Amino acid sequence: MGGSCLCALFFCIRAKTMFFSKQFILLTFILSLTSSFLSGQRTSARVADIDFLEESNLIFVGKLVEKESYWSEDHRFILTRHLFQVQESVKGESGYLVEIVEYGGTVGELAQEVTHTARYQLDGEYLVFSYLDDLQRNRTLAGSLGQFRVINGGSDQRVVRIYPSHPLVSTLGGQPLSTFQELNVFSAKLRATLEELTRSEE
Repeated sequence: MGGSCLCALFFCIRAKTMFFSKQFILLTFILSLTSSFLSGQRTSARVADIDFLEESNLIFVGKLVEKESYWSEDHRFILTRHLFQVQESVKGESGYLVEIVEYGGTVGELAQEVTHTARYQLDGEYLVFSYLDDLQRNRTLAGSLGQFRVINGGSDQRVVRIYPSHPLVSTLGGQPLSTFQELNVFSAKLRATLEELTRSEE
């Protein structure tokens, strides 16, 4: 999870001059980062090898009930704190509330967007795979690949969407999966696979 990583940061800054008082200027910075910033970010090659069940510390279904962006201690980066109300725990001791921290967000008139990071909408329900980064914060495993939006599928069904190319498919045995999975069935598959992994390690 260490080492250098290349990440695009997008800053949208409201100009303060008399000529641009109501315009937004988009500045794109490409930064080579070797500090603790974005600790745990994955390269695309690394993502393909992720074992989502082994490398996650928590797997849970939850509703995002609070979302707050703030500056890092050194005032260099914006982070966003996401607080989830846990509805179902699949792996780990999640408790009633889980906090997930991601880089990027909006503070005042400044927005900072980090590519490939997970983005959550307030009041949305998600199946989340998280891991502990080097600073012992819960982060979404593999960025957007570690979050599944829960969708109402009709007839009181709750479903999640997973594409055939997702690395989790191979973890679940490599068998073809339908794009839309009923949440309860999918969670049961995850639990069964976790139990098999536990037995094989004993």
